[in-house]
Amino acid sequence: MVSLAQLATRLGPRVPTCGDRPTPYRRRVPQTPTFSDVLRSLRLFGIDVGGALFEMARHRRGTATLTTDERLRRRFRLSLQRAGVDLEVLQADRVPTSGGVIIMWNQTTHLDHLALAIALPRSFVSLYNNEVARFPFYGAYLRDGGHFHVDRTDGEQWRASIDRAASYVRAGGCVVVSPEGTRSFDGRLLKMKRGAFLLAVSSGQPIVCATVVGGHQRMPRGSPIVRAGRLRVVFSAPLTLSTDVAALQASVVETFERTLLEFRLVDGE
Repeated sequence: MVSLAQLATRLGPRVPTCGDRPTPYRRRVPQTPTFSDVLRSLRLFGIDVGGALFEMARHRRGTATLTTDERLRRRFRLSLQRAGVDLEVLQADRVPTSGGVIIMWNQTTHLDHLALAIALPRSFVSLYNNEVARFPFYGAYLRDGGHFHVDRTDGEQWRASIDRAASYVRAGGCVVVSPEGTRSFDGRLLKMKRGAFLLAVSSGQPIVCATVVGGHQRMPRGSPIVRAGRLRVVFSAPLTLSTDVAALQASVVETFERTLLEFRLVDGE
């Protein structure tokens, strides 16, 4: 088995990407939020998200049961509906219901956290960064739930965390990771970071891409307002795993780009 140190050396400081060429899908500028959008957003973040955080705090104190995550998923779905977001999940049957798998998604908006929790048809854990780890209640909830914190400023820590996550996947678990590591300001794909591909190659398990379509239109980075409309999560068929990390990265990027083009929103959505 190739060690993480050897993979990191092979990858260099960053996984090679498709370069700076623009993605082929037509970007749509988010609509100007309406007064109703503002009111719905205030409810979403002031009441619904606050209630979810309270539920997470109960989980930490040990008062919640194993049905907590199901309750949170129902809460998230209702929250998106109240925010005027019409979530459409496509091809979820492509996600293996058993065995190890890595879900890679294109990070577009804070709404991803709600949408993916609803869309995924099986239990999962995730890789999360320092910003999420510091978020009140949510970071502690993830830590207590067995998710994997990755501190990009500490090489020893993130390599050990990815190694544990790879072992979890090899044992049959499902791990969700954003290969971009953060959201873009314009809705286009960012350059891929190496951690996700270290995890994939080390685990030896298939990748399924979960492409979020319309996230930038619903809630672009830098805006606290959710615009009403359609949000899609589209799952790919499992990708053939390759130990050629550049080829694997290119396959993931191509899958995201093709899906964003094929399932792009049309005017009025």
